[in-house]
Amino acid sequence: MKLARALLPLLLQACWATAQDVSGNARAVAFQDCPVDLFFVLDTSESVALRLKPYGALVDKVKAFTKRFIDGLRDRYYRCDRNLVWNAGALHYSDEVEIISPLRPMPSDRDALKASVDAVKYFGKGTYTDCAIKKGLEELLVGGSHLKENKYLIVVTDGHPLEGYKEPCGGLEDAVNEAKHLGVKVFSVAITPDHLEPRLSIIATDHMYRRNFTAADWGQTRDAEEIIAQTIDTIIDMIVSSGSAL
Repeated sequence: MKLARALLPLLLQACWATAQDVSGNARAVAFQDCPVDLFFVLDTSESVALRLKPYGALVDKVKAFTKRFIDGLRDRYYRCDRNLVWNAGALHYSDEVEIISPLRPMPSDRDALKASVDAVKYFGKGTYTDCAIKKGLEELLVGGSHLKENKYLIVVTDGHPLEGYKEPCGGLEDAVNEAKHLGVKVFSVAITPDHLEPRLSIIATDHMYRRNFTAADWGQTRDAEEIIAQTIDTIIDMIVSSGSAL
């Protein structure tokens, strides 16, 4: 009897710890109910890669922007014991499209995604932005969460088309309309100098998704760095504060 009394507190403590573990696990699952899927569409065509010497330097800046953006994708607490979590992937394109990485969970796969971005070799050929956007949409729909309202494309381009050739995937407006139909929001981010603003404006879901977003600037000025940092912060804040992310 004395032994039973002595063991009782230990048993109660074990039961309480088990209950706490179950509660914690249930809460951890609940934390995963605000996923955001983000896919980078990176222009490595001739107009970007070969515009300035040394060749490929602007592509390196685009890669640096993308890796810096990925570093900013951190889990964020939401009310009602929920957490916004990120899935991110990327492709690059010219007159062909290459998947850099399918959607991967952040931050657990952050380093792997950044390494894949860093390993990109530019194509330096034509520019089929319509095909790239449609491929990005496909990746968003096939992978990631089931919440189509929480899917975003980050299209990083100078906007230059392949002069004298018809875009083979229905054209830029067709690709953008498909994104709108699917509920996917598209941010349009410029590679400067000498970007084509009218086409960048077409790519964006609306003017709020274009603004003066910039991923790469040949100038090394403090203002250029501030604009790039502000681009990343503003896009992430827009996604986080979006009502559809709740």
